[in-house]
Amino acid sequence: MKDKHFVIASGIIISILAVVWMLPVYALITTSLKTQQEVAMQDYLRLPQEPRLSNFVEAFDALKVGLRNSVIISLSATFLCVLIGSLAGYSLTGFGFRFATPLFFFIVVVTFLPYHVILIPITQFLNTLNLINTYSGLILIYVILNAPMATLITGTFFMKMPPELEEAALLDGCKPLTFYRKILIPVSLPGLISATILVFVQIYNEFLLGIVLTRGPDVKPVMPFLAELKGTQIAQWHIQMAGALITSAIPVIVFIFLGRYFISGLMAGYGKG
Repeated sequence: MKDKHFVIASGIIISILAVVWMLPVYALITTSLKTQQEVAMQDYLRLPQEPRLSNFVEAFDALKVGLRNSVIISLSATFLCVLIGSLAGYSLTGFGFRFATPLFFFIVVVTFLPYHVILIPITQFLNTLNLINTYSGLILIYVILNAPMATLITGTFFMKMPPELEEAALLDGCKPLTFYRKILIPVSLPGLISATILVFVQIYNEFLLGIVLTRGPDVKPVMPFLAELKGTQIAQWHIQMAGALITSAIPVIVFIFLGRYFISGLMAGYGKG
């Protein structure tokens, strides 16, 4: 009887939390379909009287350059981060490196440090290389800042791989790089996809560097464009909310198609000794 009451109470609490969590999403969707006059009433939970899909057209026209830039930058930087991170993770875990554990701890610390503390050195570094306001400059900085996270995720996954797998490959004459390319990568695909999703979303959603390291719209990522959608004299919340839905579509699509690998990649190997 107690278990039944616990299940019922848990279901009620979870349902309430789900409703509370979904309220901002509901307000986002309804606001994106309203007119300027309806938004001015500040009744954000009220359904729009005449839904306006033209808000999405206007928002997309303002965001399309930023969306293109973000896709180019995010895909390129994510690929390099996962490549470098997986190679670094394999190097730390596959060759008996004695300082692997403290180095992994250092990577954890670096991963969670706010990059704002090195914003000025980053800007000076790119300015010295003449890479301010370039795709290459943004990609380089995003790789520097996010490769440690990719190393941490892939390295943690590689630690759970059976050592017998590499030992058998070495006995068959398989060199380390060949083992990495032909055996480790295919076997570790869920972990690599998990790292790819986390790094991609982190880079795609980044805002501050997109403002500081760009000059004008040519290479600026989409998040600064989205912030500018609100307007200057009149707050165009309906246009900005439509833009928010458009910009969130790409990460959502990534999770839809790769989400089934995400949890399995993060949890894989935990039962192995």
